[in-house]
Amino acid sequence: MNTNKDNPLLFASENTIFRIVSIAKIVSWIILVFYLISFVDNVRGMFGQQMSWPTELSQWPIMIANLFFAPVIGLFYFLVLQGVAQGLNLALDIYYSSQPDEVEVEVEELP
Repeated sequence: MNTNKDNPLLFASENTIFRIVSIAKIVSWIILVFYLISFVDNVRGMFGQQMSWPTELSQWPIMIANLFFAPVIGLFYFLVLQGVAQGLNLALDIYYSSQPDEVEVEVEELP
């Protein structure tokens, strides 16, 4: 994959795109792990008798929403960053598929 800096369709070098994709994937997993740790801490606090349970039926949906808020937000950020990474890979695939194939020239070795 030979990249030409004079090509107006090329928005960055291939290595830069791959680096951004790698960083986005790593950061997405780190964010997901931190939000899951927060969720586990919330659940442990519930069952460790550090939290008072709701006494009325109308308070239960709010408690459940607060409990699952952290993993849902973490999953959202995870999916957005994974989507960015896949979108950049797709953009590179589309760019390279639209470029004409390079003709390979065979070179004979001298004895």
